[in-house]
Parts: sequence; structure tokens; C-alpha cells
Amino acid sequence: MNFIQNYFQKRTNNMIANQDYELAEQFMNSDMSFCLNEDRSIKDGKTVGKHLFQMEGIFLDLTDRTLSHPKVPFAHEDRGGKFANIVKEAGLGNRKVIWRPSDLFDLDEYMDAKWFPEQLEMYHKEFNEMMDAKDLYCERSISFLDYFFKRLDIYNACQMPTFIKYYRGVDLEKYKDKIRLITDEYPYQNKRGEFI
Repeated sequence: MNFIQNYFQKRTNNMIANQDYELAEQFMNSDMSFCLNEDRSIKDGKTVGKHLFQMEGIFLDLTDRTLSHPKVPFAHEDRGGKFANIVKEAGLGNRKVIWRPSDLFDLDEYMDAKWFPEQLEMYHKEFNEMMDAKDLYCERSISFLDYFFKRLDIYNACQMPTFIKYYRGVDLEKYKDKIRLITDEYPYQNKRGEFI
């Protein structure tokens, strides 16, 4: 019986990992025109930065298996397709993210929120590493992907229960490589508001 449960848990976890790849692809293919003025020049860094934090936050929120990352407002719509009704009836949902900034996003509130599960505080060194990573990300010294990969490594090292449950059977190195490959062209904005 335990073998069957493990088998289905691993299959489910790999399906969730595939959803993360799809999220990353959607994010990379999203319309980033909100970054541009009418003359196609880049808007000021502060305005763009807020919108980018929201877009990146959606990805960080939806990929956090511990459900500790602050909730970021986003719209979603029906995915459609010929199997839409079957997918819905199976209870798997058939929604996709609409990658657009929202006026509901409060950047200050987002940055002040707790980003980690409380259990992480038992691991002082790792907790401090995550706080440093959060601070570096919030000041744009590192990219959201640097933060994302650090979170994966720390949660794995500390064996956060929900993280382990939902990544069991997923090869984390292959997972990270695939996310890196998908997001390779993402425009990184530094703390001066410049795109690199």
C-alpha cells in the first residue's frame, strides 16, 4: 500500500514540477510592454521595478511548496482546450495566469511580509542565509532566480516538510537546470534600475 502511495505522490510531484516549467514559460512569454513608454524606451526604474517585483512574486508565490511566500495578486483565466472539461472534472483545474501588473499589489507590504515557514527559524544559519537572500533580492543585488534557487537549496537542506513532500521523486538538479534554461533570456534589473 505504501509503495502505491509513494508512486502516486512522485507522479503528482513531477506533474507539479511540469506546471512550474509551464509557469516559467508563460512568464518568459508574457507581454512586458508595461516596462516601455510609448516611444518604446524603458520607463523609469522605480515604476518598472514595482511591476517586475509583482510579476516575479507571482512566480515565487506559485512555486513555493511551503506556501510561505507572500500571496501576490494576479488574475487568471480559463485555459480552454479540447480536454478542458475532463481536466476540470478530474479536479485538476484548468486555469492559467494572466501575467499583468495589478494596482492591488503593495510593494512595501510585500517586502515587509514573512517569506519563510516558521520551522526554518530552528535552523539559525540557514534562516539568516534566507533573510540575506531576501534582502539582496529586494534591493536588486541578486535576481529573483538567484533567490529562487537559494530557496530550493535551503529548504531541501533543512528538509522543510511540505517542501520534501512535494519534491519527492523530482530530480532537483534537473529541475533547476530546466528552469534556468527556460528563463535564460530574462532581463535582470539591478538596483540602479538598469537592465543587464
